[in-house]
Amino acid sequence: MSDLNIIPDPLAPPHQEDNHEGMSTRTIWRVFWWLLAITIVEVIWGMKVSHTISEKWINAIFFLSMTFAKAAIIVAYFMHLRYELKYLIRSVCIPLLLFVWFVIAFCVDGTSWLNLRTRYEPHTPEKAKTEAPASEGVLK
Repeated sequence: MSDLNIIPDPLAPPHQEDNHEGMSTRTIWRVFWWLLAITIVEVIWGMKVSHTISEKWINAIFFLSMTFAKAAIIVAYFMHLRYELKYLIRSVCIPLLLFVWFVIAFCVDGTSWLNLRTRYEPHTPEKAKTEAPASEGVLK
C-alpha cells in the first residue's frame, strides 16, 4: 500500500530498515521533489498572491514558514539528523532556537538604538533643518 504513494511524506518517522542503510537514490529524489514543490509554491505566492494582500505580515509568516519547512527537510535528510537519536536532535535544535532568539533580540535592540539616536542626535539632517542649536543664541 505504501508503494502506491507517488510522493510520500519526507517528514514521516523513519522505517526500521532505513536506519542503517543511509539514503538511497529514491529518497534523494523524493526530497528533491518536495523541495522543488515548496519552492514553486513560494515563487507563485510571490508573483501572484503577495501583491494583493493588504496585511504584509501574512507574507512574512508564509515565507518564513516555507523557509523553515525547507530547512527542516534539508537538515533531516542531507545532514542525516532524521536517523539520529532524539537526544542528539534536541542537542542540535535547542541551541539553534536560542541562536534565532539571539539574532531577533539584537535586531530589535539595534532598531531601538537607531530610533533613539535619530530622535535625540542634534546633528541629524532632519533636526538641523527644523531646530537651531541652543548654543547659537548664547555665543552672539
